[in-house]
Amino acid sequence: MSRTTLIRWQLAVLMLLMLLVGLRACQRQELPAGEVVVFSDMAPGMLYHRTLVIERPVRLLLEGVGARSDGALAAYGWLLRASDRRVVWKMQPPPGTRSLRFRVRDTLQLAPGRYEVFFTTQGNVPPRTGFWTWLTPRPPWTRSRQEWTLRFWVLDEAALLWLEDGQLQAPDGPALLWTAAPMPSATARMALLHVRQPARVRLYAVGEFDPNPADYGWIERLPEGQRVWEMTHAQSQPAGGWIGNRQVRDTLSLAPGLYRVWFQTDAAHAFGNWRRNPPYDPAAWGITLWRLHPEDTSVTLVDPWTDLQPVLQLTAVGNNENRAVGFEVTDTTAVLLYALGELGTRNRRYDYAWLTDSTGVIVWEMARSRSVPAGGHPNNRLEIAALRLAPGRYTLHYRTDNSHAYGDWRNGRPEHPGRWGVTLFVLSPQQQQHILMPTVPPVAEQEPIPEASQSGGRVLVDLTRVGNNEHRVQAFTLTRPTRLRIRAVGELSISGRYDYGWIERAGTGEIVWEMTWEHTRPAGGDARNRLADTTLTLPPGSYTAHFRTDFSHAYGQFEYPEPEEPQAWGLRIERLDL
Repeated sequence: MSRTTLIRWQLAVLMLLMLLVGLRACQRQELPAGEVVVFSDMAPGMLYHRTLVIERPVRLLLEGVGARSDGALAAYGWLLRASDRRVVWKMQPPPGTRSLRFRVRDTLQLAPGRYEVFFTTQGNVPPRTGFWTWLTPRPPWTRSRQEWTLRFWVLDEAALLWLEDGQLQAPDGPALLWTAAPMPSATARMALLHVRQPARVRLYAVGEFDPNPADYGWIERLPEGQRVWEMTHAQSQPAGGWIGNRQVRDTLSLAPGLYRVWFQTDAAHAFGNWRRNPPYDPAAWGITLWRLHPEDTSVTLVDPWTDLQPVLQLTAVGNNENRAVGFEVTDTTAVLLYALGELGTRNRRYDYAWLTDSTGVIVWEMARSRSVPAGGHPNNRLEIAALRLAPGRYTLHYRTDNSHAYGDWRNGRPEHPGRWGVTLFVLSPQQQQHILMPTVPPVAEQEPIPEASQSGGRVLVDLTRVGNNEHRVQAFTLTRPTRLRIRAVGELSISGRYDYGWIERAGTGEIVWEMTWEHTRPAGGDARNRLADTTLTLPPGSYTAHFRTDFSHAYGQFEYPEPEEPQAWGLRIERLDL
């Protein structure tokens, strides 16, 4: 036999053995009467889980050894019935227990079904991290860790049950409407609901309050944004484990309309990242909705791309594009803006959308805090905004930077790459006629800012593209009370102003407007890049506009990440009353 043939035979035998091992692992093993060890040899800082499947009523004798710390449970086990997500048994120290280690021994009657068996060793103090952790002594309650165990004895000879290993299952069932569970740290999830007629839904939410909201959710009616339900500490109950774990079980009545269900988590203590002992139902971390009856169709999920008709689209946007499309609203109309782009942390925006009115005032703009992950890279974000637009003219904008956009995904591509951009939907088909479509296709916007016109024109002051160590001044006069739009981009922080603008009354030097941190918002790029965009009515008189920069970080020489509109660095004033 040649060496090649021998190797082939060895590989074939190895694959056969692996197949047999896999089949054996998948095969259910009925547990005979006698002792069954569920968990043992457990380490601190862990959550252990197995599933117990019971096909006939059975009596079990359960025995466990756990630990407590400062009057609270630290290491212990429990059983959760999967059908209704209720705890049917949990380890509790016997009355009068004074030691940190405790032993329990209970008899339990269980009906047929699936039961999630847990044992946590997290404790209720966040684990220490860092280089010097190895020098820190273990908490006293962990000294009994070698004894921690959970086992049971089957007391019925005719019992039919077995244990399974596998991942935790989120809440489900034939009447499930939608679930955000289980939710990891630092994320948000949402769903849109359409209620056709008055309906009732069952709600189950598990989150964190300490006592301020950390992981929580709400339901709001669209487009008004009015919250019809919100998870609060006051109306929630303990969810087991750490004291900050809270839960809500409720039945809600919803009137006909469109709703958004939202749940968000902070950067700590969530599914898969428990800093303290988890709740009794870890896989339900988030929010879940059920219909009262599986056949009820009065409440359904809404997908704008299948349930609504797009009216305007700026999609499949590539790198270095700046698109815009104008439209007119002839009567008050409720719209949905579906925006997919690239939004970073610390208010950094790379590919994003915004909506302006006829005066250039921003009506809506994308923000990471109102978006959810869109698949692929964490900066791929989806925002769905519902607005009620008054009659008037509007412009929908979308801008991308020089990397990671449609057709050139430098990082992970989103789930729906062709939707990269922004799309406008009308919520009611009857109101679609209120949107007058543009007669020309969307165009690329020009970056340069219009030059200042005569004093009677629209632009009164243009102090933009201001470089380092400059102090520009421009005077203007108003002959009657005039509404102005003031737009300034500069460098400010909570503790100081570096590049900023102001308006003062000529002759007296009285400041009638100034750029401050409190009245600005992030302008993209560095956190100190700030944008002021406001309207102001000034009485007749003479005024002087100023913009001053320091010795670093200004137009033409940005030492830190530049703002989204570098050419707007400075101050511009427009006359809105023509």
